[in-house]
Amino acid sequence: MNRTQQTWGEKKIAGALFMDVKSAFNNVNKVLLGKRMEALELEPDLIRWTHNFMTGRKVKLVLDGKAWDASPINTGIPQGSPVAPILFVTYLSGIFDEVERAVPGVQGLSFADDIGWWVKAENEEEVAAKLAEAAAMSLDWAKDNGVAFDQGKMEGVLFWKKKGALTATICVGTSDIPFNSEATRWLGVWLDSQLTLKEHHAVRLKEGKKAIEWLRQLTGQMGLSPANCHKVMTACIQSVAMFESELWCKGDRVDSTIGRAKELQKEVNKQARAVTGCFRTTNCRALAMESGLRPATAQLENRQ
Repeated sequence: MNRTQQTWGEKKIAGALFMDVKSAFNNVNKVLLGKRMEALELEPDLIRWTHNFMTGRKVKLVLDGKAWDASPINTGIPQGSPVAPILFVTYLSGIFDEVERAVPGVQGLSFADDIGWWVKAENEEEVAAKLAEAAAMSLDWAKDNGVAFDQGKMEGVLFWKKKGALTATICVGTSDIPFNSEATRWLGVWLDSQLTLKEHHAVRLKEGKKAIEWLRQLTGQMGLSPANCHKVMTACIQSVAMFESELWCKGDRVDSTIGRAKELQKEVNKQARAVTGCFRTTNCRALAMESGLRPATAQLENRQ
């Protein structure tokens, strides 16, 4: 977000293409992984350990209690192991060096098997062209490294201050990916073209309200104690409602922040009533003291 806002300060626009790796862990080649680890100058003993970790694996199909013979497999990382995501990220890291080197101005974003390419330019056509070039390089790298991208899950987003129809599209293989006219969800955050995060706040608030209703059922049917109710409220419900709120919280002087903080405070009050069982007419300050739940503004400041 900071990078995009700096781009706006330069009187330019930015855009991103989000790509999803298909069957991520299953397609890791141990030989290519070893070469990547060598390129990163990792310890030789660690490289040998990784090779042994991925060697001699077998899979067996069990259906309705009937087991078939085990078959050897030569690719893939054992899922469920703590080391699996580390090895996968190491394997995939090569794509960023190659694409960023080949396409000037393009910068990679990544979280596990979710990849994003970000670029700034003078207009939407130039943004689309650079992202298309990055996508083409990504597909070439994927082909050489046994990786596949799910083209049905690719999404493009244009970050600009204007409002209007978007005509440019990003050419990816045989498909044209349009820039989303609505907010785009990436890593749990809803990104709109002007980065107001209005949609993100509305979605998180809605999810928080749903979670409160689930808690009401627990307290009514299961007899959840106030102390345990408080733990569930802070660990589950408030974390859902305030997820990534630090992205839009800009201080008390911004009108949008004040309005959203007030909306969150109303939900905190509801949570406090659910914890204590107090009436709707109970004084909010007394309610806060009895429930032990911190005010929304204090929580937002803490998250920042």
